[in-house]
Amino acid sequence: MRISYIALMLVALFLYILPKNNSQKELDSNDAKIVTLANLLPTSTIPLDKYDHTYFVLGYSNQHKQSGYCAWVLTQYMVRNKHVKRENSFREDSTLKCCMSFNSDYNRSGYDRGHLCPSGDMTWDKKANRETFLLSNICPQHHKLNQGRWNDLEKFSRSWADKHDSLLIITGPIFEPNKGTIGKRKVTVPGAFYKILIDISSPNHKAIAFIMSNEPAKNRLFSYATTIKEVEKQTGLNFFPKYDNHDLIKQLETMCDTTAWKK
Repeated sequence: MRISYIALMLVALFLYILPKNNSQKELDSNDAKIVTLANLLPTSTIPLDKYDHTYFVLGYSNQHKQSGYCAWVLTQYMVRNKHVKRENSFREDSTLKCCMSFNSDYNRSGYDRGHLCPSGDMTWDKKANRETFLLSNICPQHHKLNQGRWNDLEKFSRSWADKHDSLLIITGPIFEPNKGTIGKRKVTVPGAFYKILIDISSPNHKAIAFIMSNEPAKNRLFSYATTIKEVEKQTGLNFFPKYDNHDLIKQLETMCDTTAWKK
């Protein structure tokens, strides 16, 4: 059964405001309405063009020939309902206004075509899975990072959503410093990658971010944990831009409690 993106957001919001137990301090309804995908989308110090795909949103950089962010909601329903196989067909994104990358830019470059929104998060919907292979959702990523700790982080995200129900996720490259360019179209090779997870499955919201250099990552996953504020500092992005002075957002953006995410 396919449900719409709007339905997913409504389900996530409904689950968010349901009372859990007396030991939890619930947020008021105004706070509940703030932590949404639409409000999370950042402003940027570099130009980024917004593109809506079926179940994820991209902020595309014409300069770097890749997206500076990709954002989506991941729910328990999406993780548990694996209806489709991995599409595995990388191709150009014809919806871009200009400055797209091509498969030839990645061929023999020494870098993987690394997903922002992973195929594994979208195995519940054929069109959504197919769209994760658009090159606008791809960045040049070191093979051992792509297949190593970054893959572990993607699996962790799905495991958390499966157990606790709903996450807001936003991820992307860090361009400065970078590792040069690849291909005829000079696709920037990011120096690092970030990923932000915001648990919206209960009244007690929590957030955590990760930053990994674009190289083999040998340390334990949570050694790469950081805050949303640190991601903002390194990327020039400003998440929840309309709510910089809101107490809940300030709290979320400074959280890095790894023990809360190991439960």
